[in-house]
Amino acid sequence: MGSGASKTAAQSTVRKFPNRPSGSAASAAAASRPAPSRRPPPPQASYAKDEAIREDARDNTIRPDYAQRLRELGVVQPNPTYSPSSTASTTTTSPLQQADNSGPVFPSPSNNTVLAALEARGRIQREADEEFESLGVSGSQGRTFLTSGMIRDVLVMRERGASEEEIEHRFNLGRGVVKRLGPRGLYQPLDGVALPEMT
Repeated sequence: MGSGASKTAAQSTVRKFPNRPSGSAASAAAASRPAPSRRPPPPQASYAKDEAIREDARDNTIRPDYAQRLRELGVVQPNPTYSPSSTASTTTTSPLQQADNSGPVFPSPSNNTVLAALEARGRIQREADEEFESLGVSGSQGRTFLTSGMIRDVLVMRERGASEEEIEHRFNLGRGVVKRLGPRGLYQPLDGVALPEMT
């Protein structure tokens, strides 16, 4: 809008900003800024003890015979509170015996329940692997390790009235495996569980 001459004049005019603040603005900023003050130098470490240092180190609550009483008391043996899972020994030992056993104390391998559980798990895993490899081989004694699905199917068949021998024959189980799963009535099948048909 307007004439073309005013548009060309507006485009050719370059706006200039001042390089320095005006005198009144500069004096107001300088007045609000505090004058630089000299900081005192940081204190230097002194290697000589003066009376103030000695007084600061003195503890008036400790009696003079305190250090002597500590020496007489000697090293204190900890007495942990009783806990059935605690492995700490309740018998006291002499400082000479304690110096020999300065490392961590572990139960002997024959009494270590964690090691016993790991050994049992390894043994059972080896037996399960051997059984799996011998499946289908003539002379096999039948399965003794079952999957959770097989356990469910065995228990449901037993609740439906199948005999233990029939179930063991059907699933190629070893003698007595079904009996080890517990008595009849222990398991109640859920509705809608698909079961293998008995033949």
